[in-house]
Amino acid sequence: MKGLASVLGILLFSAAALAGPLEASISGGPATASLDDINTSILVFNTLITHLNETLAVIPGVSGTVGTLAPMISGMTLRTSERYWIADSIALTGGFEYYHVSTATKGQYIGAETSTIDVSASLTNLNFLVGSRVKFLDAGLRLAGDVEAGYFYSTLDHSVVFQIPSEYPGAISGVPPEGEGRHSGGTFGVEVGLSVAYPILDGFSVEALLSYRWATVPSLRDAAGNVLDFDGNGTPESVGLEGMSVQIGFSLALDLSPTGEKGE
Repeated sequence: MKGLASVLGILLFSAAALAGPLEASISGGPATASLDDINTSILVFNTLITHLNETLAVIPGVSGTVGTLAPMISGMTLRTSERYWIADSIALTGGFEYYHVSTATKGQYIGAETSTIDVSASLTNLNFLVGSRVKFLDAGLRLAGDVEAGYFYSTLDHSVVFQIPSEYPGAISGVPPEGEGRHSGGTFGVEVGLSVAYPILDGFSVEALLSYRWATVPSLRDAAGNVLDFDGNGTPESVGLEGMSVQIGFSLALDLSPTGEKGE
């Protein structure tokens, strides 16, 4: 990952050293990711929690309930990028994108003793992207399309406390393993998007970006090399990052040519 970041940095600095317009932008907004296997594991937790709530509610001397986990679908993304315009309508692009989504629940059953259920998961994804932008329209509003590819690196921090009250009437199967950890992994993927920009000052524009990404991390591993098995069913979870983002931000353009002026 460090090597890829170094290559990206060299590309960006090399572009800056060339004569021509360089544009820097920053944006952010809501985003989604499929995370199919992770959300399937969350469904396992929720099924067990719902079963415990319903069963323990009719047992005398036991009180308390635990909320279910929200699916990990909607999060927030931040993006910073640079574009080197090699022609009036074509730019080379490079940048970094950050995506974060989390879920958590905590509650207790109180009977002969206090039993706690405390489950949390937090996914952070960092993308290193290079590609191109093609401008289709420049008439007050600027309409452009992006195609980028790069490395997608995901980290899942998770913690599980799942205590079954002694009053529960029998053995319960499929209880996830307790513990906490951090698992990481990466893959290569593709992202495409459409952008609309409106210049409000010379070289300064407000822009909106709609993008979609395709990437799936086959598995995540901890520092010891153990693969992630969040729900304890013996099958490692992959991380599907397919999803959309809607971002609002701004860009600043500089003409780096010897006779250039600020702005495009």
